[in-house]
Amino acid sequence: MKKIILILNHVQAGMGSDENAQLAPSGKKTALGPGQTLNPLFKEHDAQIIATLFCGDQYYEGHQAEVQKKFIGFAKKFEADAVLCGPAMHYPYFGEMAASLTEALNKAGIPAAAAMSEENPAVEKYEKKVAIIKMPKKGGIGLNDSFKNMAAYVSALAHDEDVSNMQAMLF
Repeated sequence: MKKIILILNHVQAGMGSDENAQLAPSGKKTALGPGQTLNPLFKEHDAQIIATLFCGDQYYEGHQAEVQKKFIGFAKKFEADAVLCGPAMHYPYFGEMAASLTEALNKAGIPAAAAMSEENPAVEKYEKKVAIIKMPKKGGIGLNDSFKNMAAYVSALAHDEDVSNMQAMLF
């Protein structure tokens, strides 16, 4: 069973809304928030979410290097086979956090992908740099399919499979 780490912002991790946007990086050895929907889908691909890392997206904005170092360290410590940053939907701060963390993880040799909707400004900024899995805006049609795509794509990364046939899932 391949080990997946999920990275969320404070809202998606269930740690409150804007009042906790400055939440320092933390984590739990379980699937939080959308991870509870994603984990059964990952298990279909012989993978599972072993931990959820999270921090406030405003905190991340001001402490990117620190958070990247911590989350890369966590991923190595937990021997993660791949990391999913998001789903960030259309939230701009979370999209920036997810995409830049994906880039940092990839540079550190850890397979990672982000997930967000096309309305997210981070798509245009990062689509040529990192894998960004398409998803609808919050509440949009196609959410279940996008969750299946997240699990399939990130599981393929974890299993070190060729993902060139999965490009339709990405921006």
